[in-house]
Amino acid sequence: MSLATRSLAAIVVLLGAVLAGCGSTSTPPIPVSGQLVGASGTSPGHITLSALGAQRIGLQTAVAQAVPTPAPVVKTTVVAGVKKTIRIPAPASAASVIIPYSAVIYDPSGATYAFANTAALTYVEVPITVQQITGNFAYLSAGPKAGAKVVSVGAEELYGVQTGVLAQT
Repeated sequence: MSLATRSLAAIVVLLGAVLAGCGSTSTPPIPVSGQLVGASGTSPGHITLSALGAQRIGLQTAVAQAVPTPAPVVKTTVVAGVKKTIRIPAPASAASVIIPYSAVIYDPSGATYAFANTAALTYVEVPITVQQITGNFAYLSAGPKAGAKVVSVGAEELYGVQTGVLAQT
């Protein structure tokens, strides 16, 4: 076999190997794990996740807790031999609900909100007003009501789905 024939045979074999790698595969596309539904200029819509999407995010929720009402201060004084008991009401707190600080989302404009779990695998943005942060908790004067489920792990990923940063989770 001549050198030209061997070179031509090698080119044909190499071209066949390259072309064998082209074309479709039998691997199905990755299913969408989360999607934004019903968003408009006036509504942020809601995010619906698949069970696999929630698992991929590692999504966890926590229950918003009512801020306990502080007990009044009771002082006893003795004036001219007379014992008096005075009840001083505790100062009212502007905060009414406590959520994990990890549930608080700050958008680029500085607005704050959390994601509430409104139905199975469905989440909606809820604007919040943070009164104070103490330790791992945010004290809110506006936002979800006590008893509401808020996303405490994975809220950033939901923000990504809502803003279009994460088309798929």
